[in-house]
Amino acid sequence: MSGNHSQRAYRHLRQKLLDGSVPPGARLSYGSIGKEIGVSATPVREAVGQLASEGFVELVPQLGAIVRTLTREEAVELYELREALETFAIRRATERADERLLAELDGNLRASAGLVAKLRRSGKKAAAQSVSAPFHALDLAFHMTLLEAAGNRRMLKVVGDSHILTRIFQADRHAFRLDILETTQSEHEAIAAAIRNRDASTAEEAMRLHIRNSLNLTLAESGPDAKERWWVG
Repeated sequence: MSGNHSQRAYRHLRQKLLDGSVPPGARLSYGSIGKEIGVSATPVREAVGQLASEGFVELVPQLGAIVRTLTREEAVELYELREALETFAIRRATERADERLLAELDGNLRASAGLVAKLRRSGKKAAAQSVSAPFHALDLAFHMTLLEAAGNRRMLKVVGDSHILTRIFQADRHAFRLDILETTQSEHEAIAAAIRNRDASTAEEAMRLHIRNSLNLTLAESGPDAKERWWVG
């Protein structure tokens, strides 16, 4: 894919997929998306082609570009991939941990803890967009920070795309319940504590537990036939 307009359209669409602005099954209108960012339909079409090659959208005859919907089997495969690679990555990250990484993790955890506290004070069980959107971003940033610290660019790309896939299909916005945010926060804190103590084995097990809990919750809440309910983690 070439050209600044195509790259701009690609980044715009990827962000819309990531933040849930376009749900599974939604049709992507090249013209409408182009108007949103001030470009023609051609660079949007090129950007969509890139997203299709990455598995985020499907190009359907007579319909155009459709945001993909994952099956339960695909969800399990993605989480299994994440478990295999992220547990390896966190061991590497723990071994390489420096003050900059620890400060980044601490800042992330302080911000997410503030959002959990805000939701708790509200007395509501489900988070509004003002809490769920930034928590969503911090959750992803926590994982990506650790992947970057591992120093393997290929793994960063593969696992990064897996994270985005699981998040793109978070069709049920009510997934951001207080109990889920509290659990995610607690598990992230356990991971960070192990890294701070330079305990690679404990960090690895904490990450494994975190990913497995996320998968189990996804499967339990989505039901045996559902395809569109996804969670933080």
